[in-house]
Amino acid sequence: MLAIAEIEGFIMLKGVQALLRLWWNICLFKRNPEEVPYSPALLGVVATCQWGLAYLAWTNSKNWQYGLVAATVYIAILLILPYLILLAARKTARYVQMQAALLGTSLLLNLVAAVTIIAAAFLAQKVAFLQYLVLVVVALMVVWAVSVQGRIYQSALEKPRFVAICIAIFVLLASSNLFEWTMRLLAWLKDNVL
Repeated sequence: MLAIAEIEGFIMLKGVQALLRLWWNICLFKRNPEEVPYSPALLGVVATCQWGLAYLAWTNSKNWQYGLVAATVYIAILLILPYLILLAARKTARYVQMQAALLGTSLLLNLVAAVTIIAAAFLAQKVAFLQYLVLVVVALMVVWAVSVQGRIYQSALEKPRFVAICIAIFVLLASSNLFEWTMRLLAWLKDNVL
């Protein structure tokens, strides 16, 4: 019985590795986003992982309740905006696959960005003028992320590359602003109503 469990675990690990490799190759523009398997369960797992990363990021700077609310609002926005875009284009059948590609590649790029920014910040402490390296790294990571997301929108919406990049920029700006407004509204409600 133990041997069967070990074999199943090995197969599952190989599947996860293949999926991570697929997302990484999408980030490198070597594979296409439509190759991500259609799986609502996969989307749920990736959304939960993205939520966990967001929770850890916001809990470090604030209390755990703030991290919980911030991560939930963040993921809700990330899940809703792309759906609305697909709804406007009448292509909602592509949501699960597109969203799994968006969240999976975003998760990988966020991890790469975190490691790179921490390394650049460490170097900047040693050599003062390298503090600008952190800004350059952040700018390059944003450009890379928008390019990858643009490629995913291009595939899902069947739009030209320029239009897809504009949609990715719109989603980035809209999600940032919606997140900020929602968090301010919640803070105001907490202070004035509750």
